[in-house]
Amino acid sequence: MRSTLCWTMGTFTALGLFAAAHAAPVSVNYNVDFSSPSQSFWGPGQSSADFGYNQLILGNTSFGMRFQTGASTGTVESNYNGAISVGYDNQVQQGPVDLTLGFQGDSGGGHFDTLLGAFVKVTAYFPVIGGQTVTNPNYSLQTSSTYTPSPPDTRVGSDSFTPASSTIGPDIGVGSAQAGIDYDIVQHSTHTISGLDGTVVATHEGDGQTRSAPFSLDALGTVSLDLDLAGVWDVQLMNLSLDNLFATSFDLAFVPFIQYTLGVNCGNPATDSDNNASFPFTGCVGDGRLDTTLASFPFYSNTPFALAMASSDQLASFRIDVAAAPETVPEPATLSLFGLAFLGIIASRKRSRRPTSLLLDR
Repeated sequence: MRSTLCWTMGTFTALGLFAAAHAAPVSVNYNVDFSSPSQSFWGPGQSSADFGYNQLILGNTSFGMRFQTGASTGTVESNYNGAISVGYDNQVQQGPVDLTLGFQGDSGGGHFDTLLGAFVKVTAYFPVIGGQTVTNPNYSLQTSSTYTPSPPDTRVGSDSFTPASSTIGPDIGVGSAQAGIDYDIVQHSTHTISGLDGTVVATHEGDGQTRSAPFSLDALGTVSLDLDLAGVWDVQLMNLSLDNLFATSFDLAFVPFIQYTLGVNCGNPATDSDNNASFPFTGCVGDGRLDTTLASFPFYSNTPFALAMASSDQLASFRIDVAAAPETVPEPATLSLFGLAFLGIIASRKRSRRPTSLLLDR
């Protein structure tokens, strides 16, 4: 019995060493290119109609200035390219199996670009002559960023529209009218990538059973599969997507002025104290000046949303050979206990079979 036990343990030890000798750590790399088509950057439930500013920034419609801006379109497109690595053992015993996943970005493989087309209209309102257009330009803003992906990533791009100061001085006969404005429109765009999401799916070649596990990967991670059937499993990364958020906002700043005089001898339009000061050469009917410096302030921001950036790559599968778990062989000490118990049972049965006459003789 002892020799049989030793042979059995030696056999399983040899099989284990044989399997270990043929198992090898393997690493495979897959190129993955995430890209989004040109799409609206306003976000779900928003549009270019939500972008705009239309307010009096000085005075009123009798003497003042109105600023209007709006957009016809706004788009964003992005890409995020690199390679996913998978590390695993190609021969394992049935049970939980760990896969090591990693992501390495391509040099300059990350990029996003936005484009806004919009307009600005500034109207000055004067007594007597009414509204006059100060400026009415079309403009575009483009924010962009190019980088090497290394999740998690947060990238920011900015652009501004700062036209030359515009001034008008319409002819109102006797007197003067002037208006001018400096303004800035600044766009800030942010693209944040948290990581890569997907599913590891293993399919058993024998009966087609599948095992799967989700993963969310930044730079490096581990996912575990329960390969509980012996045989060959085909393993594949599927349903890859990029966990990302895009946001854009706009700031606005003004430095406007507007002034007028009606008649003669009005002096400084900013004060009435010098009107008709050159007596007897009177004749100033009225004058006025408005100006201010408005600090930059936000006037639009979208609700952050995920760009549609699915991977178009079909990743090839790889194989893992799963061996059946070895049978459990009792240890020698355990077998000794079993033997002693067995001998005890035999001795007990022998005692119980002693002739009754012998017991009576005593």
